[in-house]
Formats: sequence, structure tokens, C-alpha cells
Amino acid sequence: MSITRNRRLIRYLGYTSLIVTLIFIIAMSVCTVISAGQLEIMLPEGNRAEDFRPENDIVQVSHDPGNERRMIVNANGRGRVFINNESPEPMSSFVYVKVLPGGIVYDMSTGNFSGYRQLTVIVQIYVFMITLLLTLSFILRCRTELFTYSTLFCGGAALFLASIMITMLTAHTADFTMLSVYSALKNAGYSLTIYSLPLMAVFAVSLTVSNIALIKCEGKSFVNVLGLIMSVLIIGGYVFSFFLDRLFFSGSERQMRIYNTLSCIYYTAFAYFEMMLVSASLCGMIAARKKPAPDKTHVIILGCAIAQDGTPLPLLRGRIDRAIAFAKEQQDKGGGEIKFVPSGGKGSDEVISEAESMKNYLLTQGIDESRVILENKSANTQENMRFSLEKIKADCAEPRIVFSTSGYHVLRSGMISEAQGLNAEGIGCRTKWYFWPNAFIREFIGLLASKWRRHMFWMIFFIVVFSIINMIAPM
Repeated sequence: MSITRNRRLIRYLGYTSLIVTLIFIIAMSVCTVISAGQLEIMLPEGNRAEDFRPENDIVQVSHDPGNERRMIVNANGRGRVFINNESPEPMSSFVYVKVLPGGIVYDMSTGNFSGYRQLTVIVQIYVFMITLLLTLSFILRCRTELFTYSTLFCGGAALFLASIMITMLTAHTADFTMLSVYSALKNAGYSLTIYSLPLMAVFAVSLTVSNIALIKCEGKSFVNVLGLIMSVLIIGGYVFSFFLDRLFFSGSERQMRIYNTLSCIYYTAFAYFEMMLVSASLCGMIAARKKPAPDKTHVIILGCAIAQDGTPLPLLRGRIDRAIAFAKEQQDKGGGEIKFVPSGGKGSDEVISEAESMKNYLLTQGIDESRVILENKSANTQENMRFSLEKIKADCAEPRIVFSTSGYHVLRSGMISEAQGLNAEGIGCRTKWYFWPNAFIREFIGLLASKWRRHMFWMIFFIVVFSIINMIAPM
């Protein structure tokens, strides 16, 4: 499937999501208007609807001949009203309802309102459709727009919405109420935390094992213990989740609502970052294994630390060897000769620039000097991409670029290349088994930090949504 067609499909999926959302809003509005003025209330076992009488004429009450527990409430006006049980031995003493503007009848105890059954079905269909569209978009983006943060976010959002859908479906009972919907929304974060426990447990243990091996082989440093820190955060997050779930809390209704709000925000935030990690891991593995088309004009080799004598260390040598291997593969497939752009400046503790070190190595591997374009001013990946692009544009009017780096670094480097306007593909070299997980955690933290405003927006969104649900909806 061509890149152009994929991008067109992604665009259509975006339009479809907007259309589905518009239809959802219209359907919700129409359903509410059509159902206004009446509400069916299912009474607890042992109660008969014919025994209930409203205290005033704001509503009229009747019962379903086919089910003595089903009370039908019709609105005559606006306001709140108690519907009392006049049976000599009542199981429930009253039902408390409120008639809202437009004739919507609202059950103050269950949260049900006129048309709630139809609306819950509409909500479930909508969540299913959006989850499906996000999943399809994620798959297509991985093929075409892998190096965009939108791709990573689509994957995480699809997983999160899937947990809401599963929670709503498993909560469906014969006496389904709006409290079930509120509960599904409030407990989505907790449910996703539980669903992902086996995966995250394996991830945390694997990360710990690889990090211990890394420290033994490479020595102790803050960068080399990031994996252990992440493992502790994951395990600690679960321990706190289980503690919070089993915490007995008593107090006023207001205090209970505040406690529920804080719990929901914590579970959701924890699940949110878990899903971002899972999505980033999927994207990272795909990026490291993706094979670019053999039609490139230039390959940028991203620099890293060199030895004291100015020769490339094994990590950097792997990047150079990967670039050379790609160039040979391209020539074997008839793709034409490619030029090398070693990129990296001179650090304060380095005898020569990383770019010069890479150039010297390329020459020893039989690469002609005319095929090497030196970029020796950059100090980070952003500058690697930007300064290399300037050099490449001076050499070629219509370049097709690929960059070579370590496997764990391909995803973030690709996103940086997109931001710098390279539109480049990436190739990743292999690293030692114990090095990859810790290094990827470092890359993931970098990804989060680069989009902190977006994550802050969603945290604020969660706070607002769960504050509204917990502070206003019936408990």
C-alpha cells in the first residue's frame, strides 16, 4: 500500500471520527428530547409500583401491568418530589426524583434520567467506534507516520478507551443504571491498571534484570539506574493502587466525594502513563526494525561518545557499520550510491570531534572521501538533524535521507527529524541486550518531557472530568 494512499486513509479516519462524534452528539440530543417527560424506575425486590404515590402533582405515577416492580413516572411540571410508599409494610419508603428543564425526569438516587437506557447503548457504540478508528489509525500511522507523536498517542488512547468499553460491558446487568456508566468512567483507570498487571510485572522484572547486568558491565551512574527507578515506580504504583483500593475511608459525603475524586485521578494518571509506555515500546520496536526503501541519497550517522584516542567506541561503531551495510544493500538492489554524513561535534573531553572520528573509520572501511560530508558542530540530536540538513541541501536539491543510530534511539530521533523538517527514515543498529531497555527508558522520558504541555492538558482534563462526575453524580 503506497504512502500517499495510507495518508489519505488516515485523513479519512480522522474525518470519520469527527462525523461519528457529531452523530453521537446529535443522537444523544434527539434521544433525550424524545424521551423527555417520562422515566421508568425499577424498584428493589419486594416492592410494588402501585403502592407508590407522589407528594404533589409535579409528576404522575403508574405501573407496568407486566412487571409490578416497574414504576412509570410522567412529568407534569418542574421541581423535586418524593414518591412515597404507602404500603403497610414498605420495603423502600420513597423514591426521590427531580424534573429538569425540558421535562427530563431525573432519579436522584440512581442517576437515571429520561432515555438513559438508549443513551447508554449509544455511549457504548460510540466508545467502540472511536476505539476501532483509533486502532486502525495507529496501524496505518505505524506504516506511514511512525515518527509523529500522534501515532504514539493513538496507540495509548486506543488501549485506554478499550478498557472503558470492557468495563462498561462487564458492568451490564438486568438492573443497569447510570451509576454503572459513571462507575465505568471512574473505574476505567483502575480496570486498565489491573488488566495490564501481568504485562507490566514482566516488564518491570525484565527491566530490573537488564539494569543490574548493565551496572555490572558499565558501572554505576545516574543514567545507568534509570531502569531500576522506572521499575520501582511501576511496582510502587501498583502497591499504592492496591493499598488505595482497600483503604477504608469514612466521613461526610463531601469528604467521600473528594476521596473518590482523588482516587480516580490517581488510577487514571497511572494507567495513562502506562499506556504511553506500552505504545512507545510498540512504536520503538517497529521503528528499530523498519526497513527504508533503497532509494536514499544521504545517510546521517548520529554521533555519540568516542574513545580517548579518538576512535569510535563500540556503540558508535555499530551505528557506522549499520550505515555502511545499508549503503551496500542499496547498491546491491540497484538503488544507487549513497553519501555519508557523520554528525557530531567535539566534547570537552574528546580529542577530536565525533564526526571526524566517524570519518576516519569510514575511510578505513573503504569509503571514498568524496562520499563523506562532515558535520562537526552539533552538540545534540536536534542540532545533528538541523546542521546535517543544511549540509545535505547544499549538496543535493532533492535529497532522500535516512539516519543511522542505535535501535533504542530510532523512534525519538525520527520524531526530532520530523520536527527539523528532514522527513527522514531511520535504521537502527543492534546493542547489547542489557543496554537496550535502560536506554529506551531514557528515550521515553525524553519523549514525555518534549511534550509536557500535552500531558499537562490531559492531566487537567482528567481532574475536571472526575471532579464533575464524583462531586455531582449520585454516589
